[in-house]
Amino acid sequence: MSNQKSLARLRAILKSATLAAIAGTATASASATPSATAPAVAEAAPMPTPFEDSDDVEVLARQLAARLTDLPPLAAVGASADLATSTDPRERLVLAGALAWVFPLASDDILLAHLADDPDPRVRAAIARAAWARIPVVGDTGILRRLLGDADADVRAAAWLAVRG
Repeated sequence: MSNQKSLARLRAILKSATLAAIAGTATASASATPSATAPAVAEAAPMPTPFEDSDDVEVLARQLAARLTDLPPLAAVGASADLATSTDPRERLVLAGALAWVFPLASDDILLAHLADDPDPRVRAAIARAAWARIPVVGDTGILRRLLGDADADVRAAAWLAVRG
């Protein structure tokens, strides 16, 4: 019963407050240096900044990665799935950027595969970087090979840069 209430609350937050409710963390966490294995767990800000007010997708991606790390595993999967299927390309882009941070997420291989087919080339380019970062976790999913042949030159370049290291 408690898990159902938690999931219902998470879904309500996603609907009413957009990505900022998930990505909203203390400002100090945005300036923290990245960890080699996982982002540091951050404290939630009392009132998140609206998503539309932030132009720095990398900061939001870092904050989202920290929040997903902080959520219970099932809630993190649900939140990620909601963001991956969002109609807002910026939300999908922030999720793709967050996936470049290595942290435990049960559905990461499915999210990578789904977002590798995103209509927005910025999302596909971010997924190229995320797929490379997550190879030690999910293995070679073939996503990078697929993105190396993408129709968009920027996506191909991002995949090539990811492979080159």
